[in-house]
Amino acid sequence: MDDSLTSPRRVGAVVQARLGSTRLPGKSLLPLPLGNGLSLLAHVVGRARACQGIDIVVVATTTLPQDDAIAAAAAALGAAVFRGAEDDVLARFHHAAEAFGLSAVVRLTADNPAIDPHYISAAVAKHHAHHADYTLTSGLPLGTNTEVISASALAAAFAQASQPAEREHVTLYLRRHPEAFRLLTMELKAAPAISQLRLTVDFPSDYALLHLLYTNLPPRFDLEQVQAFVTKYPWVLDVNRHNEQIRP
Repeated sequence: MDDSLTSPRRVGAVVQARLGSTRLPGKSLLPLPLGNGLSLLAHVVGRARACQGIDIVVVATTTLPQDDAIAAAAAALGAAVFRGAEDDVLARFHHAAEAFGLSAVVRLTADNPAIDPHYISAAVAKHHAHHADYTLTSGLPLGTNTEVISASALAAAFAQASQPAEREHVTLYLRRHPEAFRLLTMELKAAPAISQLRLTVDFPSDYALLHLLYTNLPPRFDLEQVQAFVTKYPWVLDVNRHNEQIRP
């Protein structure tokens, strides 16, 4: 299903964003650092733009009126905007890829403001080099791994996935059917000091940790700088250690 064999290569970072979070309402537009920082969404868009091999950044939100604010914020950032179903996120990604003529999608979410452009760029390059349908990085702190999906594989998943969980979680159908797709795992090894660190924002304590990092590190900090900070202040690991990630 290698799209590069049939169409010009056009890679889009598609950022999944909405305001309907129940654990931390409105988190996509919360400021980092707290008080006068850019929003989580703005940080993700900015970091996506810094990646090599990405041609366009698209914010994919819902058609709900409450997400008008997401669409307006994305447009103000200069990102492209796509609006689709709230619960059928797979459809939202597939239709966004169609709308912007993408051959591959880098799936990002607005609650992961510490993504590292270096690793995303490497994943995109490896995805193309191996003609993969789906590439996943592994071994980085939670919230900094990335997924790259070929548009043809995304279209196949859209057409064939029937379970509600497979519609809600964009890449679940691909991972459940390794016999049908070329799946590639890019094994990376974060430093032991941060390998178990949560750098995603689901709970208030997650937000507190990211506030600490954005207060004390450069705005576009990388994972090496996070490692140095945590090595100097190991108590940082305890800020959100108790939070549990819900996985599909």
